[in-house]
Amino acid sequence: MILVTGATGFIGRSVMNWLERAGKKAKAHHGRINNPLDLRQQLEGVDTVIHLAGAEARGRDRLLHHVDIDGTSRLIEECQRAGVKRILAPSRIGSDHNSLHPLLQAKGEIERQVRQSGIPYTILRTATLFGRGDLFTEIIVSLALWTWPFVWLPGSGAVLMQPLWVEDFARCVVDALDRPDLVNKTITLGGEEQLRYREIVRQLLTAAGKWRIMLPIPLIILHPVSSLLFSWWWRPPVTRYFVDRFFVPEVTDFDAVLRHFGFRPARLSESIAYLRQSGLRGRIFRWRT
Repeated sequence: MILVTGATGFIGRSVMNWLERAGKKAKAHHGRINNPLDLRQQLEGVDTVIHLAGAEARGRDRLLHHVDIDGTSRLIEECQRAGVKRILAPSRIGSDHNSLHPLLQAKGEIERQVRQSGIPYTILRTATLFGRGDLFTEIIVSLALWTWPFVWLPGSGAVLMQPLWVEDFARCVVDALDRPDLVNKTITLGGEEQLRYREIVRQLLTAAGKWRIMLPIPLIILHPVSSLLFSWWWRPPVTRYFVDRFFVPEVTDFDAVLRHFGFRPARLSESIAYLRQSGLRGRIFRWRT
């Protein structure tokens, strides 16, 4: 039996679908990740945990610490008690518990906890994930609709990114379950193309059927401007975690997915037809995690 935390989130929905396709017996975790009694009950009969729960979408450091760091600590304690035999956890390129960036710091601390748990693990570090309902491509297009006739390009859009389709990542997660050679390993994954942010924006706007003038924004004002415009929102569409992407390039080997999992991930242009959906203008006012 597999227990999936964060099963209703952006990654979790795709992972649950891939588990069903693969004929794996899995159930979604319900309740708060910090509640040991709930965890203890739901871990009965479970031998593998896919740990996807997190508070990144909320954009608050306090919640990041409470849900991601403390929640992982509680989960590991109960997994040890229940005799869980394997933990799979996603992470981010650049994760480091000494990082100056809160999200990367939290991911690094989670990695440290998982490695020191004594439970066999697989950590899958990724570049930015994209797909329907994400907090990346849909937010970029939604903001561009509001800033007509411009679209913002932080740092002139020069930062390199290697976006990975969430369905390809979910496939990797499920494939890793049957890979003993990946036990106690940290694998780094990204798409097969490294793109400047400006090229990503161009492809997204083309897919959405929109045209905008690209307006460079100095990186030095990015944090203060985004805080001024969005920090008062309960769930801000642009968080400091989104902004930090422009300061820490997320790139890895082009053939990482092919080498580790034997298939070639989809290119960005092949997987963003969902951007033609109606209602993207209001995307920044509604939230899915």
